[in-house]
Amino acid sequence: MHGTVFDRPPQVVEATREAIEAKNYQARCKAVGGDFFQAVPSGEDLYVLKFILVDWKDADALRILQNCRRAITPDGKLVVIEMTIPDANTPSPGQLFDLNMLVMTGGRERTQSEYGALLAQAGFRLSRVIGTGSPFHIIEAVAV
Repeated sequence: MHGTVFDRPPQVVEATREAIEAKNYQARCKAVGGDFFQAVPSGEDLYVLKFILVDWKDADALRILQNCRRAITPDGKLVVIEMTIPDANTPSPGQLFDLNMLVMTGGRERTQSEYGALLAQAGFRLSRVIGTGSPFHIIEAVAV
């Protein structure tokens, strides 16, 4: 297994490179800097977005997902780890965080159905949602 940590701030990329070297993981892991609104490293078979899409309005989140879709291998998977709001809008921590995201970043929490629709617009199919015993879910999608 090989991995690439992709981040924007140069200091984060450098700190990640140092951590990789300290653990002697250079043969299996690398840190790359860039802007996911422009492109993401291509040719990988798994992309993991953890606490990324929540920060952005739908149009920006869609752009990130489309860049992942362009970059992913044909049989690749996308994993999104985010808090979700129940489709039935029953009480959950997601609503409080949704309000916080609206005020702080302009982003938003989404329902699983909203994630499914957003993923479909980007060229993915929602394959499953895995509960974690917390307000967070693992949302798995495949390229179509």
